Order: sequence, then structure tokens, then C-alpha cells
Amino acid sequence: MTQISTKGQIEIMSHEGICLEPYLDSVGVWTIGVGQTASDDIDPRTHGKLTLDEAVDLFKRKVKQYTDAVDALGLKLTQYQYDALTSFCYNVGPGNLQKLCRNRSIAQIGEAFSLYHIPPEITERRDKEQTLFKTGKYSNTDGKVLVFPVANNKPQYSKGYQVDVRPYFEPDAAPVVAETAPAKPSPSPAPATASSGGLVALFISILSIFKRKAS
Repeated sequence: MTQISTKGQIEIMSHEGICLEPYLDSVGVWTIGVGQTASDDIDPRTHGKLTLDEAVDLFKRKVKQYTDAVDALGLKLTQYQYDALTSFCYNVGPGNLQKLCRNRSIAQIGEAFSLYHIPPEITERRDKEQTLFKTGKYSNTDGKVLVFPVANNKPQYSKGYQVDVRPYFEPDAAPVVAETAPAKPSPSPAPATASSGGLVALFISILSIFKRKAS
């Protein structure tokens, strides 16, 4: 049975972003790490600040429920198709994953990713998942993931910094945090069906608003 690859896990993390302190998401749910909530195996309100190592470890445990959902489809998938579907499921849940794949061939599933473009700021992520599923091209090639500080229970998107998380997937390597300025994302196109898109999608949406105001 196929398992999610390290590249696939980092791909998801780069879509989601990381917060090392508890914050309230867009619908008022306490969250921490890579989208960790009280419905997982941690209560963000009582845990306190995470180390990056802890955040990655929690993510590795959380992602299993989504790989289980992909396994349950019973499809014969390549590694990159498996990774793409796990990313999709992590974003919109097992129910939407089943809808995406039900009564569709592998080729038809690849085309159906474009049906899940709501809210509009999720478009870039969905396009990257579709490209990965169809071509095997991962969007994250350098292992860097955005980490957002938290103030007043809200992520500070304008102060995000990048960390190379690859060492955290190598058991024998000592993790080294290398902080750099966040890459400026290119504006996303707009189209249309999904749920939350992760911190990075929201960060991109906010940047585009600032750009419009400045022009």
C-alpha cells in the first residue's frame, strides 16, 4: 500500500503554514501547529507554545487520518497522485475526497480538482494539487514552509518567515532552523467548491488586497 512521501507531507505543510502558538481561526476555532484543533490529539488552549519539532510531529500524526481516507478509496495510484489526494483531503475533508473520486477514472479525478475552487483564495493551492496529481510536479522544491507569529490570538501574516523543515523528516539529522523573509506569492486566478484553505492561502489573499490598495 502506498504511503505519503516526505515530499508530499512538506507539500501539505507549505499549503497550510505553521503557527507555534494557539490562535483563533477564521470561524473562531482554537488552532495550533499545522491546523491542529481539539478534535485532534491536542487542545491548543492548554498546550502553550510548540517547538517546530513538536509542530511537525503533531502534523505527522494528524495526517494519518487523511491517508487512511485515501487508502479507503481502493484506487491504484502513483506516489504523486496519492500525495495530491492526501493534500486535497487534508484541506476539504474525507467527504469531499469521496465526492471527488466517486464514479470517476484516474484521469477524470485529475480534471475534477478544478471543481473545488471556493473560496477563491484556495485556487492556487487547488491548481498545484491538480498539477501534482496529473504531472508529478511538486510545488515545494526547497523544503521551506511559512511560519506565522501570533498576537492577540491571531496569526500575523505580514510577519511570516520561512523555515526549512526537511531536517525534521530525517530522524538522524539535528534540526536546524533557517529563517528567511517570506517569498512574495504571485496573485492567484479566481474560480469556484471547498472549505478552509490553510494559512498560506489566506496570507496570499491578504497580500493581494494590500497590493490593490497600493496601486
